[in-house]
Amino acid sequence: MAQGGGAPVYRLVTSEAPRSTPPRLDPTQQAVVDHPGGPLLVLAGPGTGKTTTIVEAVAARIDAGIDPEQILVLTFSRKAAAELRTRITGRVARTIREPLARTFHSYAYGVLRRAALLRGDAPPRLLTSAEQDAVVAELLRGDAEEEGAVRWPVALTPALATAGFRTELRDLLMRATERGVGSAELAAWGRETGRDHWVLAAAFQEQYEGVTAFSTAGRGDASGYDPAELVRAAIAELSDDPELLRQERERARWLFVDEYQDTDPAQVELLELLAGGGGNLVAVGDPDQAIYAFRGAEPRGIVEFPERFRHTDDRRAGRVSLGVCRRSGEELLRISRKVAEGLPGPWEHRRLAPGEATAPGTAEVHVFGSASVEAAYLADVLRRAHLLDRLPWSQMAVVVRSAGALGPLRRALSSAGVPVAVSADELPLAAQPAVAPLLTALSALLPASGSGPEADGAAVGLDEPAAEALLASPLGGATVLDLRRLRRAVRIALVKQGVDPADRGAPLALALGDDTLLDALPEHVAKPAQRVAAVLSAGRLALARGGSAEDVLWAMWQRSGLVARWARASASGGPSGAVADRDLDAVVALFDAAAGFVDRLPSADVRAFVAHLSAQELPGDSGAARAVAGETVRLLTAHASKGLEWDLVCIAGVQEGVWPDLRERSTLLGTEELVERASGIDGSAVDRRTLA
Repeated sequence: MAQGGGAPVYRLVTSEAPRSTPPRLDPTQQAVVDHPGGPLLVLAGPGTGKTTTIVEAVAARIDAGIDPEQILVLTFSRKAAAELRTRITGRVARTIREPLARTFHSYAYGVLRRAALLRGDAPPRLLTSAEQDAVVAELLRGDAEEEGAVRWPVALTPALATAGFRTELRDLLMRATERGVGSAELAAWGRETGRDHWVLAAAFQEQYEGVTAFSTAGRGDASGYDPAELVRAAIAELSDDPELLRQERERARWLFVDEYQDTDPAQVELLELLAGGGGNLVAVGDPDQAIYAFRGAEPRGIVEFPERFRHTDDRRAGRVSLGVCRRSGEELLRISRKVAEGLPGPWEHRRLAPGEATAPGTAEVHVFGSASVEAAYLADVLRRAHLLDRLPWSQMAVVVRSAGALGPLRRALSSAGVPVAVSADELPLAAQPAVAPLLTALSALLPASGSGPEADGAAVGLDEPAAEALLASPLGGATVLDLRRLRRAVRIALVKQGVDPADRGAPLALALGDDTLLDALPEHVAKPAQRVAAVLSAGRLALARGGSAEDVLWAMWQRSGLVARWARASASGGPSGAVADRDLDAVVALFDAAAGFVDRLPSADVRAFVAHLSAQELPGDSGAARAVAGETVRLLTAHASKGLEWDLVCIAGVQEGVWPDLRERSTLLGTEELVERASGIDGSAVDRRTLA
């Protein structure tokens, strides 16, 4: 309110925290809450309330007088850790100084930071994937020019500069680090098995560790730990410092682990240090939901848990299976359990009973002749459910196998009148609709690799498909008819200049790269190209002034005028507002990524940022809150759908040999064989009855 005609006076009022009432637990959940101590494995199938069980078990111990700072909950992702912290804090209705729930990497970083402070050293930091990739690329470039320490086979030399080879090499070294395989052991295994690539990778690992260790000491661009090294370094710190280990064990008198099936061997070793020998450890997981093996997770660990973690009297750890599913009814459970019967590993957690008053549910299978027919049927099903059954759009979801299928299906459903939202968490940053055109424009400013400074020379990144994508994007706003008119106008202008259009080709790219040609076009036809050309000009000017990737992107973003348009759409609400929220979130994430890249790698150029972002194939986990999708149908990947639920779910693109894809996979450097050998598995004789 205004006082005396002056400026308004605002007062922040803290809203009352919602009171969380204790849920009604089934007997198996109550058994976990009442667990007296020691190691316990909890097998929890889908919808059985494992998160609720963890929250109630933590709340029960706090109510019993245990200091909250002596309880630690570890989980796999930052999103899961944030949810657990929120639910635990709401349940106990009190402020807790130290975060109860953390990721493994966050906890390992905390251990290293405390150890560094005790020694008077500078705190460590996490070496991001961008920094790892930059270091690996630089070392491989030296190897390819025969200036490095490793002499790769001639047949592999062309691959050394590719993102695919760098990814495979990083993956091999990270899996080796997670499993405690050093360079000497890796080289010995390579000579023993005749895998020369392992010997060379071991030499590269020594080179990589030497460079990062030197830069860490000098605080250079490569200083820090990569994710695999972070946990291993924490293990080494605890093993070498008995007093630090005693303090950490005291800080984790009760240790809970969520999604245990997603842990890797290094994380299991860390748990052994903290709670081995009969410590209070409750591990919750479901071997049937082990989906992160490609990131180094070892699902076999959940099978080995009772043997590995024993009571003080050497008894095997107890095992409890949650038995009531509150998500699916009797019919859906019957179908899903039929499928689960063929899976290896423990079986008792698959015998689920439906919760009280749970609708039985239905399942249908339909076969279509093409993806377009499938999309049309899905749109009809979703519309009927909304119009006839009064089901809100937000209670429906379409699940696909991979992020590559999201774009075509989103366009097909949107054109059929179905409001669809693809969360920024489900697409790689470079593939998000708001980011892709800005990244394409940034790439268009870069000359050919090795041709000198980035601001010199012609922009070779702008070919005809890229020009068409920019013009049709929000930067240009051109329709199909606008593009056709623009092509025709460019050809006419070229003829007037005495140039054969067939000799020049790429009319859209020509219009964006030639200001004289653009000025010769009719005003109403040239407007989309003028908008894009202005954005490119602003970026080119920032690049010529020596701007970083963040500076160039900011110049183009400011010139685009999209911020005002999307802000208005966001304020208007509705489906268009939800799309604007998503796009603004994506642009904020892009600038966060650019700022972080520049801060951590000040010597890296714009080309390195474009290559880093373009090479990302998985969604990033920024930890930031995302805009609410509103009343829209969620379109997401199977990985992103884990732990979520809707009233109507459509699974698209299921096809024999494609999804599920049961083919055996192999890599150039033999990462799978390394994992099997480090795990003590004979790949030719795997016991399918005991491995998960």
